[in-house]
Amino acid sequence: MVKNIGMIGDSIAHGYYDERDMGFFARLAKLILNEHEGEYVFNNLAQSGDNIADAQNRAVFEVLSRQFDLILVNIGINDLRRRKDSDLHLDFSEGVREMYWNKLLDVLERTGAQVVVMDLIPVIEERYTPQASLVRYNSDVERYNEIIKSVCLKRNITFFSRYDVWKKRDLKLLYKDATHPNAAGHQIMAEEIYHFLAEQKLL
Repeated sequence: MVKNIGMIGDSIAHGYYDERDMGFFARLAKLILNEHEGEYVFNNLAQSGDNIADAQNRAVFEVLSRQFDLILVNIGINDLRRRKDSDLHLDFSEGVREMYWNKLLDVLERTGAQVVVMDLIPVIEERYTPQASLVRYNSDVERYNEIIKSVCLKRNITFFSRYDVWKKRDLKLLYKDATHPNAAGHQIMAEEIYHFLAEQKLL
């Protein structure tokens, strides 16, 4: 029986700025099918600009109507936008973000699919220009990853941590801008996820 793998996320999960117009999910699909030809189909439901609330709403209308066996989740970087050089609060407080994560996972668990949540990868803070009105900080990314991981652990949801490995890389070679990976970055993401899924015996 053919299995269905879905993706929920934002512009990074959608493949934004991959010069080859594939993105890591399409690249992951290629890796999986090379070893499991004809055994899987893939549905990328990621949408550029989505935040955690958007993802929860999208899941209600687009995930429950499909029969997924495995759902990958890569969402959250759009929850961390701040006005540059300010200590203004984020759009969503930690409590609100945690609430929406639990709402999203409530929906995904109703499908009966295996769920894998990925953490957020670093941003390149110095790439935000003086003209940029909105920026993201790695201190926020690190704290948010802790929150997401905690939610997943409490719910026994598989969590794939990548941040510590990525922050040691030369991100300027792997990113198109401050936030989005380029083709090389997307390929690394695909390979990492593929090996993680294989190690966890999820393929």
